[in-house]
Amino acid sequence: MGPKRRHAWVGFALSAVLAIVGLFVLSGALAGAELFVTMLVFIFACIYALRDQDPDSVAHSQRTAGAGWFGRWF
Repeated sequence: MGPKRRHAWVGFALSAVLAIVGLFVLSGALAGAELFVTMLVFIFACIYALRDQDPDSVAHSQRTAGAGWFGRWF
């Protein structure tokens, strides 16, 4: 089975469209709330794009929570 195809560009395109709507179409408090949602969509799109799909590599080499002095014991 080949690697799964991820569509990270969809989240970035959605955040770009929402930003344009919030900046140029809406006004007032509604624009502020919509731009806050746009910021959250952009952050989640970044997380999704950088997420690793291979569970073995995450389980064995990318232990960020246990990094540092206690990293070798966990």
